[in-house]
Parts: sequence; structure tokens; C-alpha cells
Amino acid sequence: MATLAGRSAPDLDDLVQQAAEQVIKSRERFEGRSDLSTWIYAVCYRVLLKQRRWYRRWSVRFRLEQDGDPTPRDEVLPAASLERRERARRLQAALDRLSERHRAAVVLHDVEELSIAEIAAIVGSNEMTVRSRLRDGRRRLRDILSAERGFLMKGQRELSPS
Repeated sequence: MATLAGRSAPDLDDLVQQAAEQVIKSRERFEGRSDLSTWIYAVCYRVLLKQRRWYRRWSVRFRLEQDGDPTPRDEVLPAASLERRERARRLQAALDRLSERHRAAVVLHDVEELSIAEIAAIVGSNEMTVRSRLRDGRRRLRDILSAERGFLMKGQRELSPS
């Protein structure tokens, strides 16, 4: 659930609990036509979409103030470890900017290593739709990371002595 929703999701614990409750309530409906993990991913995906729809409707009525960066501060670590954490943080932030459908396709395929057929069963779409969401999601992710990298490179050049 954390990879689908994003680790920075403020309601991650609630989402996990809702998904677990839904899996337990719906276990008798599991027919065995797919792997159990595929069925559980499908339940988690539907819980996430339902929660996001509710949140969008709710946030229209109320203005929410955004807290600062929710990621915990790093302790003093070697440079390589700090760099890996920073790259992971930037990737997570970029994934958070994708639409739920594109994020699901990218995360389920590239992170969870599920097949296109399994993802199609999870999200309730045909395989061609999943392939197109995966392609578009990867393209959007590349654009986000490229724009951020260009911004960071520009900032680094300005700070370095000429």
C-alpha cells in the first residue's frame, strides 16, 4: 500500500487499515481466478482510489495548509548513503506528482515487478490501457525528474566558483 499511495501520504496508516479491513471482509468473494496477491493488490488499489476521490471532494470544501517536508531528517551518515536517500526522496516526490492511475501502473510494474496482465486485473482495465498508462507514467516521471535535475544543476553552477 505504501508504494501505491506514496510514503509521504499523511494518511498511510489509515489506508493500510482500511485495505486490511476490506481484504478480511471480502475474503469469501475470492474465487481463485487470479493469484491471491493480485486480488489483494486490486483491493488495495480500489481502497486507495476511493479514499483519494473522497479527499478531493473534501479538500474542495476546506482549504488545507500543507505541512513542511514530512520526511524525517537524516542522521549523520556517510555521503553515499545520504545521496541514496536523497535520490530515493526525489523519486518518491516525483511519483507523488503522477496521477493515481499512472502511479499505480509504474509502481506495480517497475517496483513490484507485476506483469501487465496482473496489473490489468488489479486496476480493472484491459492490457492495452495498462501499457499506455505505463508508457505515459514513465514519460511524465522522466520529465519531472529531468526538470528537477536541470533546476538542481543550474543552482549548483551558480553556487560553484567560476
